[in-house]
Amino acid sequence: MPDPNGPVEAARRLTAAAEHDTVYADVYLSRARDVLSGVLSRTQYDALRRIQHDIGQAVEQCRTATMLQDWTKVDALGAEVERLKHAAQEGAPLRDLGAQGYDPVGVPIEPFSPGFDFLARSSGDRAALRDEIVANLTALAKADAPNAAFYDGRRVYSAGLAIESRKADTGKPAKTRTRAGVEQLAAQAAQRGDIAQLRVCAQEILELARTAPPPAVEKAEAKSTVAASAYRSPVDLAAPFPGDAAARGEKLGLVVARTEPGAAAASLMDFVAARIWQPDVVENAQNEGTLRANAAVDVLGLPTDVAQNITALVAQFPTNPFVNSGGARCFPRFGAETVLLEAFSEDGEAPESGGLLHALGLSKRRGLARLEVDDALLAHGNDVLERELGLDRREFRLVCIPQDVYARYGRDHEGGPRQQWTHFDGYQVLRDGTLRALVGGDVRDGGVDDLVSLGLTDQRDSVIVRFAVIRRARHVARWL
Repeated sequence: MPDPNGPVEAARRLTAAAEHDTVYADVYLSRARDVLSGVLSRTQYDALRRIQHDIGQAVEQCRTATMLQDWTKVDALGAEVERLKHAAQEGAPLRDLGAQGYDPVGVPIEPFSPGFDFLARSSGDRAALRDEIVANLTALAKADAPNAAFYDGRRVYSAGLAIESRKADTGKPAKTRTRAGVEQLAAQAAQRGDIAQLRVCAQEILELARTAPPPAVEKAEAKSTVAASAYRSPVDLAAPFPGDAAARGEKLGLVVARTEPGAAAASLMDFVAARIWQPDVVENAQNEGTLRANAAVDVLGLPTDVAQNITALVAQFPTNPFVNSGGARCFPRFGAETVLLEAFSEDGEAPESGGLLHALGLSKRRGLARLEVDDALLAHGNDVLERELGLDRREFRLVCIPQDVYARYGRDHEGGPRQQWTHFDGYQVLRDGTLRALVGGDVRDGGVDDLVSLGLTDQRDSVIVRFAVIRRARHVARWL
């Protein structure tokens, strides 16, 4: 049995934590590589991966030697195949663990984010999964004592999440609930295929329709049921950057930008929070080409003075399953926020070299597939934060500029004037789990309010990348 405090056990727990506590996945994986390096270096892992290739080559050479009746060589090659197979069998556990720690990873979807019941992995018992996560983080604090405080903090957060029950309620829903609340329960029952509960909800909705209060009362009651507090960050996203990060950022082409919420931010937040549990999932997966998200707008509860373009844009987030690069449900932030971002003008050609691009190991800004950008951020993003900017990777993150930051900053700085797209932080999730990269900003389709998605391998020349440093707390979908 492995030493429970040993590096192998710690690495296993770190990779498990990365799968579920997805907003901090890169932090866990980075630590897993550090822990693994003492027992399985990257060079050793690559050698283990090559064994299967070497076995194939030796087998093919053995066949050739057999045809030539070179029995001495056949005997030697046979012995080599047996040796390699034995080495592969012995190294399989470490190789599999190394694959989780060293190989580039995709974006796992945070299991407690709202609106992803259509995914197969979301069908299990979430309460049991939460308990499993808490137990893993508790053990991880012992297995990797130098970082115990961080794991304890994540354990407390995970333990504090309220998990809805998936068991059918055989009793009739309480009459004190509003129609909006019962409709939400009905949608959830439909998504999990609970027909019995769906019928109970339908009957109550019909009953409520017969005894409906005046519209003004119903609207007030519906508004009071919105649990927007669960999605509001307790972290001050507008706080200044610590130390000399701003001054150091200038050398990389980064400037401090503070974005302010619009006049109707509170109403828009309530609108999103009330509807984000029920996405309108796109049926057909497309590997390439553009896909414009559905922007159908239910104006109930929205103030009449909100501009139609902002209404249509905001409505895309609750009605479509978007995730940020932390794997959590993505929706606009409606409070003040301070970020570091690349602030080059879009009136001319964006800088193609130097600064942050060089630090991330990227040779260009235009025509990059999202997979290339994601690999560069995973490999170098946290090092840039700590070495170049002096920022804690557990509090900050380097990402493609978020759409709402781009839109709010662009409205004040004439953004979106060109026929080009910009990579945005996040992805659209299709029904089969396929991810598509969010891009936007083309002047022909709304400028700063334009939002579409592309295949992750799409390398079209009309797409540029612009980076920003954000507080990691902005990626958290739920706080309660």
